[in-house]
Amino acid sequence: MLDYARNMIFPMVRTGFISLALLAGSCISFALDDYEGFEEIDCEEARDIAQVAAESRQAAEAGDAAAQYQLARCYFTGSGVPQSASQGLAWLRKAAAQNYGDALCHLGECYYQGTGVEKDEVEACRWWVRAAAQKHPGAMYRMGVCNLKGNGVRKSHFLGITWLQRAAEANHPKAIFALGYCRMNGIGGDKDFHQAVDYFRKAADHGHADATFWLAFCTLHGLGTEKNPAQAIGLLERAADGLSAPAMAQLGRCYETGHGVEADADKAFDWYWSGARMGNTESCYRLGLMLLEGRGCKPNREKAAKWFREAAKENHAGAQRKLDEMNQTL
Repeated sequence: MLDYARNMIFPMVRTGFISLALLAGSCISFALDDYEGFEEIDCEEARDIAQVAAESRQAAEAGDAAAQYQLARCYFTGSGVPQSASQGLAWLRKAAAQNYGDALCHLGECYYQGTGVEKDEVEACRWWVRAAAQKHPGAMYRMGVCNLKGNGVRKSHFLGITWLQRAAEANHPKAIFALGYCRMNGIGGDKDFHQAVDYFRKAADHGHADATFWLAFCTLHGLGTEKNPAQAIGLLERAADGLSAPAMAQLGRCYETGHGVEADADKAFDWYWSGARMGNTESCYRLGLMLLEGRGCKPNREKAAKWFREAAKENHAGAQRKLDEMNQTL
């Protein structure tokens, strides 16, 4: 996974809990790996999906761009018709030829991901620029990301931030969150935790789980906002409900150390387990520690080694040290 945060100099803020540096590697992705593909058609009033596809086809063949886009969705997801990327692309192109924003944006997604076409980041950006010209929020966000990373276009923090700001003005949650991350790291400007928190709060209000996590983290440690551990716990729980694995890791650490909550090894173990199951490296490591030491669970050396190995695959130094120590005592 291409992780923008791993290529940045992230502030090594040691809090006695989980460092910002560790969390960055497991939370923030500006690599468009959070691909927004086609979802199954939402049938209004519970109509049969085949009827939706049939109605979309009739209108699409009559030249309606929105219907052509809907029919493309049907083919990409296999909703009411046999799944076919080639048919989906054909109808996408018809809608895109009429400058239909959603179709332009999803053609960019197809080229970026290599869905039904050869993967081509330059071509993806061409379609996203066209969609962005139609003020499509998702396309503006993607152009912001691509300019920040230099994917398919010349790398430019200025252009990246400009596109993100335009998407944020259209209330695109990921763009708002990305701006917060940029302010926290000084990308395209000075570091500013206060401004970062403002962005995180706005994105969290839109239900963005990672933004909710970072808002919680800043609130937990008083970074850019008043320190309020009790409020932070509530935000962390909200983020975890939104499947934010770093929030699960931080909740585990809070329950393990009694920070903002009463210490509870059982709850700590449960949160680490949840985060580890979602692939969070820090959760894997700390779950291994609890299994090795028998905190919140019965000691289990074999399972501890399993989770240390999972963390070590992601170059977690502490996990590798534990594995080395365990091998020496065999």
